Amino acid sequence: MYQEIWNLLYPKHCPVCFEILEDQKGDICPSCRKKVKRIRQPYCYQCGKPLLSKEQEYCYDCKRRKLSFDRGFSIVEYDTATAPSILAVKYKNRREFVKFYGRMGREQYEKILRELDLDGIIPVPLARKKQRKRGFNQAELFANEVAGWLSVPVNRRLLIRGKETTPLKELSPLERRAALLKVFFWQEKYYRGERRVLLVDDIYTSGATADACTRILKKHGIEKVYVLTMAIGRGDS
Repeated sequence: MYQEIWNLLYPKHCPVCFEILEDQKGDICPSCRKKVKRIRQPYCYQCGKPLLSKEQEYCYDCKRRKLSFDRGFSIVEYDTATAPSILAVKYKNRREFVKFYGRMGREQYEKILRELDLDGIIPVPLARKKQRKRGFNQAELFANEVAGWLSVPVNRRLLIRGKETTPLKELSPLERRAALLKVFFWQEKYYRGERRVLLVDDIYTSGATADACTRILKKHGIEKVYVLTMAIGRGDS
């Protein structure tokens, strides 16, 4: 009874079309579910980008350069269906949509991630000024969803993000990677002895952010770093 009243006052919306769901027990419109492209095999063994052929092991980007994290996974393709949804989380405070991606992630990767014997989940941090303005870190929200079904603790303070003097989108890939190495910092007092961690973020594009965070983590004793994102760009397979 309470849930029915709650749904009347605060009805759930589809994370893709943003319309009120006819079935309030669901999490997405049936028609929109067909638009969302889940990441299925074959995908890149390094970063998780979808591949064109089962004969491929790595995407074009990962063939060209070695990334420091051990393996990456992502839930959906970042495209015209999912981009507005994830951007709405970040810029329109539609943080409830994160639960949808959390449930999909559980369906796709729970077994795989449990086999990794993780002892910590680390969200990619936002700059403090940006987080104060936004009121939350979407990567941390997603990390909390994943922690709920993996029963692995989130350490949101181990990494912090300093001020970015130049917008990353204005930099070349090489310049971006170099700049990011100066952005993230380790906070020793929050280290809990983690050895195998899951680094969590909302979107994977070039891999520069995940790579920079991993370098810091491994520099301070983390042995294995795996990456999970809500969405990933297809790029050049």
